[in-house]
Order: sequence, then C-alpha cells, then structure tokens
Amino acid sequence: MKRAILTLLICLLLFTFLSPIPSTKAEEESRLLPILMYHSLSETQKGVYSLSPEVLRADLAAIKARGYVFVTVSAVVKYLKGEGDLPEKPILLTFDDGHYNNLYYGLDVLREYDACAALNVIGCFSEYSSTHEKDHVEYSHLTWDEIAYLARSGVFEIGSHTYAMHAYKPRFGIKRMRGESIEEHRRALSADLERIDRALLDKCGVRPVAFAYPFGAYDKSAEKIVKERYEAIFTCYERVNRLTKGDREKLSYLWRINRDGTKGTNAFLDEHGIL
Repeated sequence: MKRAILTLLICLLLFTFLSPIPSTKAEEESRLLPILMYHSLSETQKGVYSLSPEVLRADLAAIKARGYVFVTVSAVVKYLKGEGDLPEKPILLTFDDGHYNNLYYGLDVLREYDACAALNVIGCFSEYSSTHEKDHVEYSHLTWDEIAYLARSGVFEIGSHTYAMHAYKPRFGIKRMRGESIEEHRRALSADLERIDRALLDKCGVRPVAFAYPFGAYDKSAEKIVKERYEAIFTCYERVNRLTKGDREKLSYLWRINRDGTKGTNAFLDEHGIL
C-alpha cells in the first residue's frame, strides 16, 4: 500500500514538472514589432540618413524572405487599442522629412514588394516645394499635391514631423527653449502642430496618422502637448518594440531603428535582431 501511494506521488510530481506552463494572456496576445526609419533615397549619396533605391529593394526582399509582413500605422493603432490583430511577424516602415525622392524612387519599389510605409512630412519644406521649382530630384521635398497623391496611392500613410520645428535653432526640435515659460512653449508648439495638421487637411485631404519627434528630441513639456494631439508617436530609441494587445500607453512610445545607409542589408538586419 505504501509503495502504491509513493508511486502515485512520484507520478504526480513528474506530471507537474514536465507539463508545459500555460502562457499568460499577455504572452499570447503580444507581438515584437521592428519599426525602421528611412530618410532620403539617392543614386549618388550614401550616408547615415541616405541609401540607394537598390539597397531599399534589397531590404524589402530580405525582410520578406525572413518571414515579416509589412503593416500600417493604422493596424498597429487598432492592435494597441485592442480592436484588431497583427500577423505573427509584423514590421513597420517609416520615411521621415518628406523627401521628393521617396516618391520618385520609393513608391515603385514599395509597390514591387507589396509594402507600405508611414511618411512623416515637414510642412514648411513642402510649402516651399509647392511654390518653387524643384532644385533636384534627390534634394527637393514633396509638394502638397504629391503628398495627396501618395496618400491616395494606398502605399503611404501620412504623418506629421512639425511645420517648422525640424531645426536646431532657435530651439532644438520641439523642446522648450532656455528661458521660455511652459505657457509660452505650449503656445508656440501648439500653433506649429495646428499649422501642419491644418495644411495636411486643407491641401492634401488627410489627417496625420502619427507624429514623429524631430531628431527624436523632446522634454516633458513637449511630450504632454504632443500626446494631447496625436494617438501614435514615433521616437528614435533604436530597439524592437514589444506590443501587448490593448496597451494604449505604448502608442506614445513607438521606438524606431534608423536605417543607416552605410551598412549592408543583412548586416543591418542581423545587428538589430530582425531575424
């Protein structure tokens, strides 16, 4: 009898230790999301913020070969609000500044790989391009009409990168200046953001789906103002995001990895764990 009881206890212990531990709901409903931050596309320039259309093509091919699925900002927003799903291996592409070469070179490459991206534009640059002749395909910025065209293409979603605060002076991006009161800062930043939002709506027929901090720079004062206006906010912390379904707070801190054009496709992807 004692031997039978001992055998039963041993079996129960083995069953307890060998049985798989059930995953929590958070683990079941979470995704790793790399967000890549592109800037300029150029046939002649290569640098930290510039790469060739051929390298972009190689990136997209490698990303798809590694099993990733391109997703939109809107899909990420829905997931983090608990209203939608994402594929097992999602990836999000963004292009900052609104370079004309994103249209000239990038649109066809993205279409070739059934990819999509967020395009975060700077209002004053687009206003200048809309009222002046283009200087060069690789240096000009998108006009309002071209932004509207890209928004209609189904490939690009449009985001805000400020109207005229993508600069080092008199303030660093949208941060509060030395000696500037919190209220003065609020008025200045709110006016700039209202201007870009109004221009995109009136001239392009779109509302920005996200905001990207210029230079990734912000302080508590700026952060509060931005969060009051935009649902999805891009930072420049170079790491992969872990998204938990229904975690709305994460929308305010979407990390991005800069696509350094001095690095080859596979080396860049491997370095940042996009495997």
